Amino acid sequence: MKNVILGVLFLAQLGEFEVLTSELVVEEVERFFRENFSREAGYLARKFVEELSFRIVRRSDVKAEMDLLKGKIKGKDLENVAAVKHESVKFLVAYDKDYEDAGIREYITPREFVKLFKLEPYDKEY
Repeated sequence: MKNVILGVLFLAQLGEFEVLTSELVVEEVERFFRENFSREAGYLARKFVEELSFRIVRRSDVKAEMDLLKGKIKGKDLENVAAVKHESVKFLVAYDKDYEDAGIREYITPREFVKLFKLEPYDKEY
């Protein structure tokens, strides 16, 4: 799993695709590293995501999409799906079966994503 994630991050750093990130993801990454490592790790992780992203979609920009999607997708996933719809993003790359269960057509796992670059993923789907 870690190697697939590292592969996706490496491809992004090489500019093989553009990364669009929701404000929610930036906050979640910072919180995870702050709570599990340190305040400094949280800050550095946030900066890494911000620098990797060509655009960070603000919550206020996707309010209309969130209102339309409310009740169709779990609340914790709402902002990410709204950002994808708002920006007409082709792929929502994530480890979250809830997107698949909700029928989000843009959803793709990191394993499926690396296959698009003709790379051989590991056996695990997630």
